[in-house]
Amino acid sequence: MKRILFVEDHPLMRDMYKALLASESNRWEVATAESGSEALTLMQERPFDIVASDMRMDGMTGVELLNTVLKLYPQTSRMIISGVADQAEAADALESTHQFLVKPVDLNTLRAVLVRLDGLDDFLSDPKLKTLAGKLRVLPSFPLLYLEIMKAIEAPDTPLQTIDGLIIKDPGLTAKILQIVNSAAMGLQEKISDPLEAVQQLGLNTVRSLALSAHVFANFTPSQRLNFPMDTLWSHLMRCGNTAKAIMRAEDADLAYVEAAYTAGILHDIGKLMLADSLPQEFKEVLTQASTSHESFHQIETKVLGATHAGLAAYLLGLWGLPAMIVEAVAFHHTPDKSSHQRFSPLTAVHVANALEHEMDGDSPSLNEDYLANLGLSDRVDVWREEALRAREEG
Repeated sequence: MKRILFVEDHPLMRDMYKALLASESNRWEVATAESGSEALTLMQERPFDIVASDMRMDGMTGVELLNTVLKLYPQTSRMIISGVADQAEAADALESTHQFLVKPVDLNTLRAVLVRLDGLDDFLSDPKLKTLAGKLRVLPSFPLLYLEIMKAIEAPDTPLQTIDGLIIKDPGLTAKILQIVNSAAMGLQEKISDPLEAVQQLGLNTVRSLALSAHVFANFTPSQRLNFPMDTLWSHLMRCGNTAKAIMRAEDADLAYVEAAYTAGILHDIGKLMLADSLPQEFKEVLTQASTSHESFHQIETKVLGATHAGLAAYLLGLWGLPAMIVEAVAFHHTPDKSSHQRFSPLTAVHVANALEHEMDGDSPSLNEDYLANLGLSDRVDVWREEALRAREEG
């Protein structure tokens, strides 16, 4: 039995949260508070596993409350449930990993986030991971352009010209979008140079995901002395994103899960970029050992650095408040059996896409066959391998 505290100043919303989890009474004990001060009083009486707070309330704000919870009750998972316009403020203000849910919240979304929080919070709170993150030269703030694009997409009847106007503000994002739309994967007869036309070809959700990736690549620039293969990494991420999306579609997944798999696929290895930028000598040692050792790359990272590129990337995305299923897919893409959510999900798709990509590069097999067998999906690998081959041929 887990205990969750919803902090919300609107009485109808408090009643709704209780009703949402009424069918889960064997798993969740639900309490509510109408203010941050009341929430802290309740927490003094009995501990809670999760605190989920509204952002804007009279008196103490949700951010102020959760920062206090972090200091007083560091083992409690923290979540903001608020309007989409508050996401950037929450991501910039919180000093710890949190999850952000956009109102209104449905039961399936809430249930999935709660299950994932159980496993993710321990992972992202690992002192070794936090120590490694603290050594980074820079930890980028939440990309406001992503938020602007997301708000424009979700607003009714937003013209494409508005999205185009946002994109051209960022030359790096514009270049990435044009690079992708003109790749072999799109199969276009003529090259596209107009960002507006590129947006029409790629789709708005793809553009939104690319805004995250471009933001990371703009903030981390490894030293030329390290000879870090930026173009190779970018190509790998794009192929993994496309393959992960294709795998989800092959299993008839909902559109939200398809898009989450694509986003996680194009972000899963950004931790390598972060390490190459901020800790070039240590990362060079990892690369050197990986070229001669029979150990896996993430095992060597753990030995040399104390944590992995997967954990580091997930830590950043958690700070940004990205959906739990994206953070989970990035965090466990090498070790899917470590996730508390043992069902077919974006994590499955990203793990398989990444493993098949490395397999085609001649690397040692990294597909977790026991994990797939436990999910009853072993017989789907050949189908997914065809998708990975197609992504490579086209990408």
